[in-house]
Amino acid sequence: MKALHHLKLAALVLLAATLSIGDADAARRPKKEEPKIDYPNATRESPAAENSPRLGDKIQKMFDAYNEGGKEEQTIEMAEEILANERAKPYDRGIALMLAGNAALGIDDYARAVPYLEKALAENALPNNNHFATMHTLASVYAQEDKTAEALAMVDRLIAETKTDDPDIYGLKGGIHFNADQYDQTIAAINRAIELKKDGPPESNWMQMLMAAYSETGREAEALTLAEDLQRKSPDDKRALLNLASLYSQANQTDKAAALLDDARKRGMLTEQRDYEALYAIYLNMDGRERDAAAVIQEGLDKGILKADVKTYSYLAQSLYFSDQIDPAIAAYQKAVPLAPDGETALALSQILTNEDRNAEAKAAAQQALAKGLKKPGEAWMVIARSEYYMDNFEAAKVAYREAAKDPATRDQAQKALAQISR
Repeated sequence: MKALHHLKLAALVLLAATLSIGDADAARRPKKEEPKIDYPNATRESPAAENSPRLGDKIQKMFDAYNEGGKEEQTIEMAEEILANERAKPYDRGIALMLAGNAALGIDDYARAVPYLEKALAENALPNNNHFATMHTLASVYAQEDKTAEALAMVDRLIAETKTDDPDIYGLKGGIHFNADQYDQTIAAINRAIELKKDGPPESNWMQMLMAAYSETGREAEALTLAEDLQRKSPDDKRALLNLASLYSQANQTDKAAALLDDARKRGMLTEQRDYEALYAIYLNMDGRERDAAAVIQEGLDKGILKADVKTYSYLAQSLYFSDQIDPAIAAYQKAVPLAPDGETALALSQILTNEDRNAEAKAAAQQALAKGLKKPGEAWMVIARSEYYMDNFEAAKVAYREAAKDPATRDQAQKALAQISR
């Protein structure tokens, strides 16, 4: 759904709880307690963490550098030294690759991070907690890098090999599908994540993706119900509010959209130009709400939220004119004219002025429109001709009508008028 705010996955840099300083020499210490098993249903038999005793100190220093933070490059250098050491066992290599990959992620160096993490998995020597956490991380990075096929393959592999009931993994899967415009799959994955989420409410970004996916698949009623529920639970969540207003508009419930956005305006929640534009656009599409549109635009200008440009002043002028506020409408157009890149705005002003019998001003505005350029110059010449006629300048009116007759868009109208005043 284009009107909804785009949702982009953030990279998840995951490090399993078992990845700690103690892992460096786990094989040399007596066990004090069994580590927590993060993937109890995994089909993979977890390898023993057997490191080379001669590399224990180097691995410990690598862990220390990583855990200290801010020493990502040093961590990578130490990892490379271990990888180059012929004494390194598969576990040593796996840990070095995993730490190097996560360190590279810490400095947003995905080009180095991905190969390290891929090789860490290929080593197949890490304990399950670290092995599957690396899968999770790599799937997230693939998603961040818009490598959808790789991301889905990795997250599906993770689910298949762990039989996991971790809602975050299904949330990640849903996000990958969502960013690939695979909305049916998004719905299935996010609903599974919600089902598995036991420790508190579902993540708000899951709900936003689910709502958008419902809308994109034509399930507007479900999208609207979900959006209303989200907004009711979080009335101060601006994104939830704007998305609900957008859905109301798409469902032709513009009165509800307008009421929702106007309440947000009164509460000071509309803080961006697009927020005010959304509200006044809704008012302009409703019968008899032009006065409200004008009030919203003027407030946006007064607060400096709406730009004082040709677009804003033109919409203000139209709103004022169609709510019978003629003089303010003319004043708004007069502010818009010098900001316009062409003569169309000046033409609109001239047409209002001629309707109000302000003929001299109408003529001047039409001449300004011609000077700035028009797609249909005959329309400006028609305004000039009528203005001259009503100011009793009949010969000047004839000249103007002849000019208007040169434009195919106004030829017939100009010729008829010319014939009438030439009798």
